[in-house]
Amino acid sequence: MKTLKTLATATLFSLTALPVLAGTMTLYKDPNCGCCAAHAEYLRENGFEVEIVETYDLATVNAEAGVPLGKQGCHTALIDGYAVSGHVPADILSRFLEEAPEAVGLSLPGMPIGAPGMGDDPDAELDVVMIGADGTVQPYPAE
Repeated sequence: MKTLKTLATATLFSLTALPVLAGTMTLYKDPNCGCCAAHAEYLRENGFEVEIVETYDLATVNAEAGVPLGKQGCHTALIDGYAVSGHVPADILSRFLEEAPEAVGLSLPGMPIGAPGMGDDPDAELDVVMIGADGTVQPYPAE
């Protein structure tokens, strides 16, 4: 019985390290893009539940989600009422979801080398931006 109690306690404490999520992330990607699938796998490895939807019409997904032109990544995900465009790192996304600001969401525009799913370089400088509820764009700090 003591072993079962220890196992239950260890399981409970290990769950606290996972991101705080209220829902499944739906990630929209071009069917021919491999880096998007790699980013989805990276997010899963970091505690996110990810459902992939393949589409050739990412422009409509971005427009409906409120991601402005010029700030779009190669895929866009929706989670907890937010849009997440591009290869946004899991730690930044987790912090954003915990803060729950009034915003459209986050974006890592383009396909920056070194981002998760694009080479996974932990020293890469990634310029993540927050898209405000009013459409304004501002840098979102890495820490």
